[in-house]
Amino acid sequence: MRRDALGFSMIEMIVVVAVVVLLAAAVAPQILSWIDEGKSARAASDAAAVAAGMSRFFQDTTRWPGQVEILRSNSTIRFLTVGDPESVDFPILVGSIGIQAATCTNGLSGVVANQTAFTTAEPSASNSLDVHEFLSKPPSAADYPNWQGPYLQRNVVADPWGSVFVINVIPLFCGETIQASAPGGALGYGWILSGGPNRTVQTAFTASNLAEDADDVGISLSKRAVQAAAP
Repeated sequence: MRRDALGFSMIEMIVVVAVVVLLAAAVAPQILSWIDEGKSARAASDAAAVAAGMSRFFQDTTRWPGQVEILRSNSTIRFLTVGDPESVDFPILVGSIGIQAATCTNGLSGVVANQTAFTTAEPSASNSLDVHEFLSKPPSAADYPNWQGPYLQRNVVADPWGSVFVINVIPLFCGETIQASAPGGALGYGWILSGGPNRTVQTAFTASNLAEDADDVGISLSKRAVQAAAP
């Protein structure tokens, strides 16, 4: 019988399937890399949008989102998130991601010089507030006068990998210097950080740049709050 009547032979089918499998194995990693690159670009854009919204919030109210609540909380609230900390996963934290004990020598509204102190802490669901609550709907006018929001034009409820962004906002409250229990500027920088594809934050809040050889995505909001010189 002619070949066109019989169709492909079993050997030919096996060869075709093998070629398809080999091509898929070669192309799939590149496709996954492109997907992660796209997600990283989106995460960077989201972090920049939140940073811009927070800056406009400060320009209008002269206070940072969460500033009043954190200063009133008696050490129970320390961080902000992008996304509801009660319902969205937290990234894994590696290294010195949190803050060390420190006291502001001066600072913004609500800071009492040499009395306003912060305890050692790392971001968690129990000590964080969702920044959306401040950027998207009016907070108390007494606490945040002249709010002109909303300040965030997109609904960012998590990073592209399903974890919250973590925000170290406390250095924005203090002045240029702090009294720290350890050298090196214990409060660090005001970072908005995503753990990236591996959902693991490896950049310390005391770092001036994103950690090398890490896939973290984020943006720094402020310069470091440095330790006061020894008397």
